[in-house]
Amino acid sequence: MLLNDTIAAFATSSASGAVAVLRLSGEKSLEILKTLTRKQTFEPRKATLVNIYDENEVLDKALALYFKAPNSYTGQDIVELSLHASPYIKTRVLKNCFKLGARQARAGEFTMRAYLNGKMDLAQAQGVADIIASKNKAAHKAAINTLEGKLSGELKEIKDSLMDLLAQVEVRLDDTDGEMQDLPKEYIEQILSKAQKHITKLTNTFSNGKFVKEGIKTAIIGVPNSGKSSLLNALLGFDRAIVSDQSGTTRDTLEAEISVDGFNLILTDTAGIREHALDAAEIEGMKRSHRAAQQADIIIFVHALEKTELEDKLLEQIKETGKKIIEVYNKADLFKGEVKKNAISCKTGQGLDELKKEIIKTIGLENLNQDEVIITSALHYQALKKASEELDNALEKSAELDLMAAHLRWALESLKELIGIFTPEDVLDIIFSKFCVGK
Repeated sequence: MLLNDTIAAFATSSASGAVAVLRLSGEKSLEILKTLTRKQTFEPRKATLVNIYDENEVLDKALALYFKAPNSYTGQDIVELSLHASPYIKTRVLKNCFKLGARQARAGEFTMRAYLNGKMDLAQAQGVADIIASKNKAAHKAAINTLEGKLSGELKEIKDSLMDLLAQVEVRLDDTDGEMQDLPKEYIEQILSKAQKHITKLTNTFSNGKFVKEGIKTAIIGVPNSGKSSLLNALLGFDRAIVSDQSGTTRDTLEAEISVDGFNLILTDTAGIREHALDAAEIEGMKRSHRAAQQADIIIFVHALEKTELEDKLLEQIKETGKKIIEVYNKADLFKGEVKKNAISCKTGQGLDELKKEIIKTIGLENLNQDEVIITSALHYQALKKASEELDNALEKSAELDLMAAHLRWALESLKELIGIFTPEDVLDIIFSKFCVGK
């Protein structure tokens, strides 16, 4: 894995815009900057207006920033050029960088170099990716917490306590003359139990962490003409789905996203489900409705204005999925007599704000403390679960020091792999390949 060669890539989107930021990292970065600008001195961390030359002609005027190693994002010399975002300018500058000794950066290679040069650990690197991918306030806050080292700090606390215990165990294993006192069983159990509880607290956040990062899949289910498409449009605040008085208008699932209290709801409008479909398209639509219900995190079941036996039967089928269900009664503006609980009106907006809050409450996110560490990465979750299993084994073998020591080492390897103290190269490639080029 080359660390000292110079890499180059645009850190801004390829979409049209006013400014494009070109980033270089490596030992030739400053030399390339001097050649491109024909300027020989640059003060670190000071923006400088320069001419960018293409052979003997001025190609662009740009802002140049030079970060001297090791005080940079990657720990290497870094150059950032803010250019005008002309496709021609971008192409010519990048080609000239390659001619002068740089190469195209791979996806995530800048952040990988930051990790390999000790500027951040692996958990913090994942936080960088999560910040870029964050779609809502909750996901952004969870990513910031990770990037700032809150997760790393908790993992280090667990690791340090286990390493201290392992050191005490190993020194006794080497004590062939039996001069040291035995470690009290209660002491061993206390250390292991405390670490186990800490890990369990982290892993228990993963179910909520997935909702924070990926959104809450919310399927809108009901019989035909119950108002499912109207509800989707009302929640979105604009017409996304076709609405008609004719039964069976919706033939396919339709997805849209909204943000509620900082969380993403991925809403899926579905075809109405009834016993006798009119044609093959409606049959396929109903199959997709059932599939959407199976894949959803939560289901909004929309009752028709008039209750029917078919609706009762469908509701029982939906309950058999074991999913969390919120029942709502649509067309509240047409109710005569007593207003039902969870009554909504897509026409007047009645009950829609309450429904959004009910979704967050039912899924279990109502009292989520966004300042606490939340596990949102499946990689982190699996590493913690593996460490937890080894601690269970260590506790079970606490009377046999050599076996307990082995399980402690394996638990520590899982934690070290998670924060990057020991991580196989192929695992690094998988992690950083998910980053965008230029980050």
